[in-house]
Amino acid sequence: MKKWQEEPQNFQKNLRLESRKMKKWQEERNYRRIYNEAGEAIANIITVDGVDVEVAEDVYLAYSQADRRERYVREEQFSGKILSLEQMAEDDLLSDYVGAEAAPSAEEEALEREQAQSLAERKEMLLLAMLSLNNADRELINALFFDGVSTRDYAARIGITQRAVIKRRDRILRDLKKYFENFSN
Repeated sequence: MKKWQEEPQNFQKNLRLESRKMKKWQEERNYRRIYNEAGEAIANIITVDGVDVEVAEDVYLAYSQADRRERYVREEQFSGKILSLEQMAEDDLLSDYVGAEAAPSAEEEALEREQAQSLAERKEMLLLAMLSLNNADRELINALFFDGVSTRDYAARIGITQRAVIKRRDRILRDLKKYFENFSN
């Protein structure tokens, strides 16, 4: 018999085997839906210690998903495939199977704390630098960089030319740069 003739027989054999597995699973599972004549689900039932308990849709879906995941893992084990946490994480199955998102590592938490501390220090340094400016210069920096006012609008607001605002801005930024260089040394 040629290979193309064997394939339909193997397919039918595998189909019958899968059908038997499915029927056995349906008999053994401990959850089901009850439908009305129109085919609409009217109740979700989970059997716990021999007692049928009606549950909400989201509980039913979570339970059935966990059962499917468990069957998948069991079938993978029996098929001779090696299961690993790394592979499950790579396939994005781990958080679903375990039921929770992976916690951040100690390194990630330490980096986050360090970054937060560094940000707080930079904010404090910026506040001190801003306080070192005179009121007119501080107003200009606040308007341009924190309030988003354009140099043209700021010039019109205080009654000077746009070029004068740009020169003041550049001088203030040079002074702030020197302040930060001295602060870090």
